Amino acid sequence: MENKKHFLLIMGIIALIQIIIVIPGLASGNENQIFSLDEIVVIASKYPERVLDSIVSVEVITEEEIEAAQAENLADILSAVSGLEISDYGNAGGIKAISIRGSSPEQVLVMLDGRPMNNPQTGKIDLGLIPANIIEKIEIYRGPASAIYGANALGGVVNIITKKGKGDSKGAVNVNVGTYGAQDYEASYQGANDNLNYYFSGNYFTTDGDRENSQLDEINFLGKIINKLDQQTDIGLALRYHNYNRGLPGSIDYPSPEAIQKDQDFNLDLTWQKREEDKNINANGFYSFHRVFFDNPGMWGHTGASIHKTNSMGFSFDYTDYNFTFGDNGSDSQHIFTWGAEIKNDQVDSTDIGEHNSLNGAIFVQDVWQPSDMDDLKVTAGIRYDYNQIFGNQLSPRIGFSYRLQDELNFHASVGRAYRAPNFDDLYWPADSYVAGNPDLVPEVAWAYEAGLRYINEEGDFTGELNIFRKNAENLINWAAGDDEIWKPLNIGSARVDGIEVIFKKELGDHLRANLGYSYLNAVDLDTDNQLKPHHKYNFGVGYYDKIGDNQEELYVQLDGYAITERPNDLPNYCLIDLNMGKELTLIKKDGQKVKLDFSVKNILDQQPEMVSGFPITGRTYTAGISFEF
Repeated sequence: MENKKHFLLIMGIIALIQIIIVIPGLASGNENQIFSLDEIVVIASKYPERVLDSIVSVEVITEEEIEAAQAENLADILSAVSGLEISDYGNAGGIKAISIRGSSPEQVLVMLDGRPMNNPQTGKIDLGLIPANIIEKIEIYRGPASAIYGANALGGVVNIITKKGKGDSKGAVNVNVGTYGAQDYEASYQGANDNLNYYFSGNYFTTDGDRENSQLDEINFLGKIINKLDQQTDIGLALRYHNYNRGLPGSIDYPSPEAIQKDQDFNLDLTWQKREEDKNINANGFYSFHRVFFDNPGMWGHTGASIHKTNSMGFSFDYTDYNFTFGDNGSDSQHIFTWGAEIKNDQVDSTDIGEHNSLNGAIFVQDVWQPSDMDDLKVTAGIRYDYNQIFGNQLSPRIGFSYRLQDELNFHASVGRAYRAPNFDDLYWPADSYVAGNPDLVPEVAWAYEAGLRYINEEGDFTGELNIFRKNAENLINWAAGDDEIWKPLNIGSARVDGIEVIFKKELGDHLRANLGYSYLNAVDLDTDNQLKPHHKYNFGVGYYDKIGDNQEELYVQLDGYAITERPNDLPNYCLIDLNMGKELTLIKKDGQKVKLDFSVKNILDQQPEMVSGFPITGRTYTAGISFEF
């Protein structure tokens, strides 16, 4: 009976979309496309290149797609992407971590405007701490990327590009209310002229949560200024502040009605960029501070709150020469040569593990070679050398190629080595009768292999991708009990991950867009032969987008979802589907001032799977909002 209700609900939503599409007068001949043959990505090679030419699997999530998702945070945006899995501790403030192609969260490097965001104490990042409202674009690199990004890129890389000013100066206000007392207030002010680009945004979000002690209150601020020094050179300053107060209700079997956690983030970035016809130069200096306050008075043996303070300071530089030559050999071969360096210092001051410091320096080089007699072939080879004061040196090579089978069809293949460094908790967790850290740990390492086909038609309204991959990982850090029955991390693990990804995106006419994806993953612990990750993920979406009437009022209806099957440990399968709708209305025709109404239903099937055992996610929720510019 319950399945029948779910089926009827889905059919009703699809019928609603069809009705909207055929309402007379809606079509306005809007020719905007979300896919493009010349879509540009930076994450794969450290310089702008076409997605079609990449030697690895990359995906771009655009600003339009992010807005249509009506997401609260980064985890909500990434949940339905092929090859990715989000581990969610259930409630609004529950920790949300990412896995790419069967990796652990510590093996995925998450960057904000090119700067690493992984916490050096835990090695990972809570995606719930990055609000959706500041994100303009997301680039996803599936697979190891240590050859250009170093540590923590063993599983893949996610780079978040924050918003910047556009056009004339304008402000905007957005208010949303929803289930469980959710309230979201956002204000922004932005603009751009010939010499200056600026964007300022702040928001406050609060909710009571769906369980006892699952409340959340958060404040975010982003300020970003870019000054154009000349036609080729920019200098930018960005400041981000985040305050995140949450209750941690614990698992269903072992609730913690008094546990709380308070996170404070402060990030400062100074960037310098020079763009010329034959070269790109980027320099970035950054500082970040993160403070965590955790207290659980109801915990057995409670002795007080834990306070963890981490800060990172660093500088990175890269230079790309688009007309590089290896000597004067008279060859017509083309080279794009990139080199760079990075230095980063991480510090932790924790009531649990004490004070520690880690300094890492790195250099890397990469060459993209196009032979003179093979215009359709590009060969990419790169290598990075890291030296860390704790675990020594690491060498990360990568080589791959892309071959244009047709103007719209590309074959790519690559092989590379990557690593994940032990974090401060792994190394220095204080020893007692039950648990201890291990300062003798060495980095996890993996060799990865990938091959695939990518198709983007000339009109840019259809893209398809097929990838097959394998990863062999060794020295995996496993926390386990030794002969002395003390739990500590050891380099005793090994794993093999095989998989296939199939991705389709299509514009079905001027206004209707659809996507469909499938991922098969066989992640196996080679020591125990245990399955580590779900075997199958299906993701799907359909959306209607239009601009209506003389005032070009925006209208969209978006249905997105994904299903996970054959999970490890006999966990049940699940399917999550979201519905989002938005409509603009013109208030003052003379000035063209508009107000936008939004409505969303998250988890419309009202399923509550345990992505993490003992932590069911929130069921069906509703949100309605209004926004306007001034």
